Amino acid sequence: MMVDKFKRSLTQRAITSPTSLGRTKQLPFEATQAAAPTPTPPALPEDVETQTEEKLFPPNKLYITMKLPPEVAILHIYQNGEDEYSVWGGNGVAGLPQTPPNQPPNLSLGKLVQNKELPEKIRDDMSYFSHVNLEIRKWLKRLKYKFGQQLCLVIADYTDFEIPWEMLELSPYESPNEYLGALMTTVRWRQIISGDDYVVLNFQADECCGNAVAYVLDTELKGVGPELDILEQLQAVVYRSSQHPIKTFQQYLQQHQVGCGFVYISCHGTFRGNLREITLGSDYDEQQQLKLLALRRCQLNLVKKSRGIVFINACHSGREQAHASIPHTYRMGFVELFLAKGARGVIGTLGAVGDSYAAKFARELIEASLRSPNLSVAALLRELRLRVVQKLPDEPTTQDLLPFIYTFMYVYYGNPMTVLRLTPPGGQDCV
Repeated sequence: MMVDKFKRSLTQRAITSPTSLGRTKQLPFEATQAAAPTPTPPALPEDVETQTEEKLFPPNKLYITMKLPPEVAILHIYQNGEDEYSVWGGNGVAGLPQTPPNQPPNLSLGKLVQNKELPEKIRDDMSYFSHVNLEIRKWLKRLKYKFGQQLCLVIADYTDFEIPWEMLELSPYESPNEYLGALMTTVRWRQIISGDDYVVLNFQADECCGNAVAYVLDTELKGVGPELDILEQLQAVVYRSSQHPIKTFQQYLQQHQVGCGFVYISCHGTFRGNLREITLGSDYDEQQQLKLLALRRCQLNLVKKSRGIVFINACHSGREQAHASIPHTYRMGFVELFLAKGARGVIGTLGAVGDSYAAKFARELIEASLRSPNLSVAALLRELRLRVVQKLPDEPTTQDLLPFIYTFMYVYYGNPMTVLRLTPPGGQDCV
């Protein structure tokens, strides 16, 4: 498929875009300065004729910029009925034809960890899953050979099967530990409704600058010291549960302020089939919880005006739930909420993460952003995954594999070229 034809085909699914979509910097998703803001372009008229490839494109809308860089590939996973899914891969150089419908594997990290499945079994099951998905692996390796570190994969999963695609092995058995999320820059994307419009994924040099605000549940979480230390070095505005009600933090997010590049939330996360029971905050005190549906009704002006990165370091924060009154393909969750409220990107988790490891991971991510200010958020996560993979011994134990599983639970939704440049009040970068 020719690149131009591929780009034209994308226009049928890209609805609107909040910023100019011109590509101004080179990949691999490193930028030296932010692109200047530009006016919002008009939506595509409904009567515009565009190229269609109904046999190739999934029935879901892409909501991805029309000016797709050639180094970007899109992996679509979409649902067929209630118990089947198919995969399709898009790229201007090499496309992946639509796969036959398959029954979903039992690979949801959230469910497996909740059921106390051994990390060894999770890793083995992912190897089996990777082994049989030959065509997907061949397509990814071809792209990796073509673009190297320039490659970025957008994972557009429209299902509720919660397959951890970042853990897909490119060469199981032949060359162990070649995990997708550790070798390629990956981001996730999905349909996001914001007001009367859709949020569109852009590929443009971009940066989040400014100070940080955080909420940390230090009365219940164990081992929160590492993250608090680095936040204090950043002179962040920190709300500790030992000193502040969580509603005070919520009120801060509603203030009309700009200049907040990073919103960090470290607490428990509760995930249930009932949307009313999905919360952030305390594990037992309802007065110290932010409920998903209640938060939706808030005007999070600081998030909207600052348009920073939101890191929800809480169990299940990246999971989503459908509702009986809305279409099945649109699911709600904290990632969807903060993107709809204006965040440039959101980091969440696919399941329950150990308290001490979560604090350690947060510190490592922030330190990595300070040490490598030109690396995008997506690339920083790739590097952290690669680091934990490289530490695995030849025959890892349960304790060796726990950090591996936890690290791959962290996923990022947003522009793969967005960098995070945290500065304390006063403007000087932390060293």
